[in-house]
Amino acid sequence: MSSKYDKTFLDHLCDYESAWRMLFVFSAGLLGLMIIWLVAAEPGSETFVISLVNVAGLSVLAALSGGMLWRCLW
Repeated sequence: MSSKYDKTFLDHLCDYESAWRMLFVFSAGLLGLMIIWLVAAEPGSETFVISLVNVAGLSVLAALSGGMLWRCLW
C-alpha cells in the first residue's frame, strides 16, 4: 500500500512543476526587462538603484526556480 509519506519533500514540490516553470519564465522575463532598464538609467539615480535591487532579487528568484526545475526534470 502506497502512502503519502513515501515521497520526500522535494518530490512533493516537483508535483507543481508547471508552477515552477511559470515562476521561472516570469522572473527571467522581468530580469531581462530590468537589465535593459538598468542599462538605460542614469547611474546614481533612484531609478538605477531600484533597477539594481530588482535585478538582484529577480536573479535569485530565477536561480531558485530554475534549480528546482532542473532537479525535477533530472
